[in-house]
Amino acid sequence: MTFQELATRVSHRNTGKACEETVADQLLGRISADENLHMIFYRDISAAGLDLVPNQAMKSLHRVLRNFKMPGYTVPEFRRKAVIIAVGGVYDPRIHLDDVVMPVLKKWRIFEREDFTGEGARLRDDLGLLVQELEETCVKFEVAKERRLERERKIAEKKAMKNLLVSTSAAG
Repeated sequence: MTFQELATRVSHRNTGKACEETVADQLLGRISADENLHMIFYRDISAAGLDLVPNQAMKSLHRVLRNFKMPGYTVPEFRRKAVIIAVGGVYDPRIHLDDVVMPVLKKWRIFEREDFTGEGARLRDDLGLLVQELEETCVKFEVAKERRLERERKIAEKKAMKNLLVSTSAAG
């Protein structure tokens, strides 16, 4: 739940900023603050679990991160909407890695801890691989995003030129 709550907080906060509407920004800021309280609660409970039963907690943590889904992923046409959200900077792979996954893993000192054994240690090492995979996903997304934005710029330029030609020929 820690990652889900933090992802929701970040998404709400970024939506408020992106909408460029003062009231919506303030409202989403309040919602974001409430989500942050939930995240802190779950983060602290999970930290206690890591201290008490590190291998069991790691098993759960690993399962959550390997199977993470954003809230709303069951919504019809979620993938198409998620692309729009990502391109708009509300929530994308880079935000997920840098603002959600890594701060929590650092807070829990996952890669510095020495109390994982057996399967727990193996799963912790696999989380290191997951972080690398997420980084690769970020790079691929950033390239695809730039290509999409460039296509949109070219389309906008063509439309502007067409409109200019139409208005120029109508005036002449």
